[in-house]
Parts: sequence; C-alpha cells; structure tokens
Amino acid sequence: MKPPVRRSPRFPVPLVFATALLAILVGCKASRSEPSSTAGSGNPPPGNPAVPLAAEPEHFRFVVPPAYLPHELRGEGSEKLLAPADAQIQTGESGIRVESGTDFALEIQFQPRLTALPAAVEGAQRVASESDVVVFQSGDGYWFLVLRELVPEWDENARRRVACGSAGALAARTGPDRRFSRAAVERMVGACRSLELPRLE
Repeated sequence: MKPPVRRSPRFPVPLVFATALLAILVGCKASRSEPSSTAGSGNPPPGNPAVPLAAEPEHFRFVVPPAYLPHELRGEGSEKLLAPADAQIQTGESGIRVESGTDFALEIQFQPRLTALPAAVEGAQRVASESDVVVFQSGDGYWFLVLRELVPEWDENARRRVACGSAGALAARTGPDRRFSRAAVERMVGACRSLELPRLE
C-alpha cells in the first residue's frame, strides 16, 4: 500500500490578491510619513532673502473716472494723460509729476532705468500684479508701479518705455514714504494706463 501524498495547502485566489494589496498600502503609507529635506524648512527662496512673495490675496479694479480730462505732459502736441481737471504738472530732472489734492500724485519717466517690474521689495508686501502693473502694501497704505511700452504711429520700431508710479515709487528701494488708499491707487493706475503718445494729424 502506497503512503498518501501530502499536498501543500492552496490559498484562495482572492485571499492572495488581498494580501498583496495590503502590503502595497502599508508601503505607501510608510513612504509618505518620511520627512522631506526641503518642505517646511521655512527658508525664503534664493534671491529674495528679505521678504517672500505674497500670495496676492487682493483684487483691484483699475478704472479712470469719467470726470478725468486729458492733460499734455510736455506742452502742446506732447504725450497725454487722463487726470483730474485741476491736476498740476511739473517737469524736473527725475521726470514729470502730476498731482491733484492729497490722493492723486504720479511720477512719470520716459525711457527709465527700470526695465522690469520688481517681484519683491524689502519691507513691503505684493498684493496685486498684472502684466504691466504691480501693487505693494506698506503699513496701512498702498503704492504701485506701472511699466509700459508705447509705439508711435509714425514708426513702429521706435518703441518707448514709460514708467508711471505713485509719488516716490520710482526712486524708492524699500518702498516710498507716501502711500495711498485702495481707491486712489485704482484711479491712478487707470490714469497711468491712459498715457498715450502724440497722434498724427
């Protein structure tokens, strides 16, 4: 009589798959729990050690009030800008200043040294930006810079770079001393964007 043949036990196929799936899940959980060498270090990004970029949580509506009138910046036949009717225009070595009351003060430079809008400024928080404007907040007020390129009608190759900002913004490295309300910034940015070169008659 032959001895009985012993066969190894066979596990049901579903049980094998369940065991493999459990092993995969345990491995994934362990890899996620490992600390990262860079995340959460709290170090600012390279190149901006002073102030990290803000999340830009605010939204501005840049508009020109209907009551604004065109003003020629450098005499008859020169560049025009929409501004309050009583705006005063002064020309100096640092550029052109357009001012009206306490909540409208612009500084304009043609062919300025500024070639790009700053991404960050020490002591200020960037709260809004678009392709041609950036708005910062310092303390309880706002200030801004607008950088545009204008193309004259008579020569498309003679492009002119123009910088327009709230008072003191073009010269300040850590934010100007003069700041404005949100509504004033919305109006002044709209005015900067209205600037145009002389037109052919």
